[in-house]
Amino acid sequence: MGALQLKYYKKYNSREGLKIIAYFSSYWHNYTMKLKILNGRIFNLQVKISILIFTIMMLSSFALGHKMNNDVKRETYQITSKYIESIPYLVNSAMYNFMLNGDRQSIKRLVLQLQNDSNIVGVNVFDKNWKLTEALPELLHKYDEKYLDTIVKNRLEDGFKENYFDEKRVISYYSSINNAPECRICHLKSEGEVLGYININIDLTYLTDILGKDAANVRKILLISSVGLFIIVALLVNYLVSRPLHRLEKAMQEVANNNLEVRMEVHSEDEFGRLSRLFNYMVYSLRKSFRTISNIHKNMMHNDRLMTIGTLTAAVSHEIKNPLNSIMLNDDILSMKSKEHRDYTKKILADAERIKDIIDNTLNFSRFDDEQSMKEVNLNSFMADVRLYADRTILKWTDIPLVMDVEEGLGIIKANPVHLEQIILNLVRNAVEAVEDSESPMLWVRAVREDDKVVISVSDNGKGIPEEIQKMVFNEFYTTKASGTGIGLYIVKELVQKYNGEIGFSSNSGQGTTFVIKLSLN
Repeated sequence: MGALQLKYYKKYNSREGLKIIAYFSSYWHNYTMKLKILNGRIFNLQVKISILIFTIMMLSSFALGHKMNNDVKRETYQITSKYIESIPYLVNSAMYNFMLNGDRQSIKRLVLQLQNDSNIVGVNVFDKNWKLTEALPELLHKYDEKYLDTIVKNRLEDGFKENYFDEKRVISYYSSINNAPECRICHLKSEGEVLGYININIDLTYLTDILGKDAANVRKILLISSVGLFIIVALLVNYLVSRPLHRLEKAMQEVANNNLEVRMEVHSEDEFGRLSRLFNYMVYSLRKSFRTISNIHKNMMHNDRLMTIGTLTAAVSHEIKNPLNSIMLNDDILSMKSKEHRDYTKKILADAERIKDIIDNTLNFSRFDDEQSMKEVNLNSFMADVRLYADRTILKWTDIPLVMDVEEGLGIIKANPVHLEQIILNLVRNAVEAVEDSESPMLWVRAVREDDKVVISVSDNGKGIPEEIQKMVFNEFYTTKASGTGIGLYIVKELVQKYNGEIGFSSNSGQGTTFVIKLSLN
C-alpha cells in the first residue's frame, strides 16, 4: 500500500489525490478486517477438528484400501499356486497310468482338456532340451514364438514364476518329468534322470477381478462407513465441544459488555465443567472487585464533597464566630444589668451556645484527617472529663439526671480526643432532646470492655424513634425536630466508621432509645 500511495501522491499531488489515497486505505482496512472475521468464522475450532478427523479417516481408508489390494494380489497368488499345484499331480497320475497301461492317449486327453480351461493360458510339455515334445502334435503350432521364448527364457526346473503375456499377469508353474522305473517301459535308463518338463500357465486376471471386486465392495463399505462415522463424530464434536465453547464464548462476551451477573451452568465434571466453575468464580471475583472499587469511588467522591463542605463551613464558621462571641458577651452584660429580662437573656445565651456547638461540630469534623491530632487516650480519664464537660454545657440548664457507669481498666485507644468527645456529647445531646417532654427523664452512659474493644452506650427513657424513620436517622441533614440541623448523628456515624468502629441503636416506642458504639483498643 505504501508504493500505491506514493504513486497516487506523485500523480495528483493535490487534495483530490489525498482523498483517493484515503479511500484506498480505508477500503483496504475494511477488506482485511472482513477477511479476518470471515476466516475466524470459517476456520473455527469445530471445522478444524472435523477436517482433522475427516483427513485421518480418509488416510486410514486409503491405507487400508492399499493394504487390501496387496492382500488381494497375495491371496490370488496363493490360491492360484495351490490350484496350479494340483494340475501337475493330475498330469503325473495320468502319466503313471499311461506308463502302466500303455495308454498314450490319456495324457494327451488331459492336456487338451486343460487347454480348454479359460483361466489356463497354456499347458506345455517340453523335452529335456526345452523343445516342445512331438508326442502332442496339436500343441506344436498352437503358440507363437514370442510366447514360447518367454516360457523358456524364464524357465525353472521346479517351482513358480510370475510372467506377463500380452499385458496379462500369469503365474507359470514348472515341473520336471523324471525317468522313474515305471517309465522304463518306453524309455531307456541311458536317457538320463530327466525326460522332460511340464509347464502350466494360469491367467490371474479373472481371479484377481473377482477378489478385486470383493475388495472394491469392502472399500466402498469402508468409505461409506467412514463418511457416516465422520458425520457422527462431527455431531458429537458439536455437542460435546463446540456447544460448550459457544456458551463460554457467549458468557465471556457478556462479561466484555460489563454484564457481571452472567453465570455458566455446570453440566458435567469434565474439563468444560471445571472451566465453567473457574469462569463463574472469575466473574464472582470481578463482581466483588467491581463493587469494592465502586464503593471506594463513592467514598472518594463523598470524601471530596465533605472536604469541600468542610473547607466552606470552616470559612463560614470563622466569620460567624466573631459576631457570635460578641452576642454572647453582650448577653452576659445585659443579664447582669437587667435582672427583670434575665429569662430573655437566658434564652439568647442558650441559642447562641447552640449555634456555637453547631459551628464547633462542623469545624471538628472538617479537620478529621489531621494525623497530628491523634493521641493515645486513657478511656477511664476521658469518660470522667466527658461527664464534667456535659454537666457544664449540655446539662447546665436542665434537671435531667445522668447516670455514668464506667468499668475500670477500659484501656487505651489512639484517636483524636475532640472526635471522641464529639461522638459521646452528640449522643448525649440527642438523648436530652428525646426526654424533654418526659415526666421523669433519665439518661444512662455505660462503658465496658469486651475483649479488644470498648463498648459505649447512651440510653434514654424518652418516647423512642418511630420504626418508619429508623433507617434514616443517620442520613445527613435529616431531622424531625424544628430546631435540629440533621448533622449530629451523621457526624457521629462518619467519625465512628473512620475509626473502623461500629454503631447501632435499638428503640422501642414509649420505652426509649439506646445507641451503642464499638471501638477497637490499641
